[in-house]
Amino acid sequence: MAARKSPPTRDRILKAAKHLFQQRGYYAVGTAEILAAAKAPKGSMYHHFPEGKEQIAIEAVQTIHADVLALMRKLEADGFSVADTIRQLAKGMARWLKESDYREGTMLASSTVGSVPDLPKLHGSIKAAFDEWRAHVIERLLRDGLSKSEATTVAQTLIAGIEGAMILARIDQDERVVVKVADTLAAMIDSPR
Repeated sequence: MAARKSPPTRDRILKAAKHLFQQRGYYAVGTAEILAAAKAPKGSMYHHFPEGKEQIAIEAVQTIHADVLALMRKLEADGFSVADTIRQLAKGMARWLKESDYREGTMLASSTVGSVPDLPKLHGSIKAAFDEWRAHVIERLLRDGLSKSEATTVAQTLIAGIEGAMILARIDQDERVVVKVADTLAAMIDSPR
């Protein structure tokens, strides 16, 4: 039986950094710790990420951004309403919280802490993620008949609510918080206007 190949060094560094940033935020994680978690040689970081830790953080944010957006688009393509999309996202996030033993979370807030305004490139990447997620939800709500103003407010409330629920669930060490908040938010969308 052939030995399993380990993922390329660059991928291991990015994955390790993403987990560490989601656990403790940008400033609480050092490059040596990232390399140790990735089981990567010392010189490999600047070979793969010549701009250093901020470049790794930006790419980690972009990965999270793309993964969440792809899931939202898939759920839409599969016929899920906005309310059911929120419920599905929350269930996945609740599982993730529990599986990480409440060490990781939220989607981007952990990276946001401390990056504004000190790291404008990282801040820009985080803002782009939230902007695109919000735009996706707004577009769907507009198609559901909400006004631009209503859709914008609802989208902001959904994203803020889920992000806040992730923080509370992590603090309480109870993933059900995320599901309950998502159900409440989804019920607001489902209720007749």
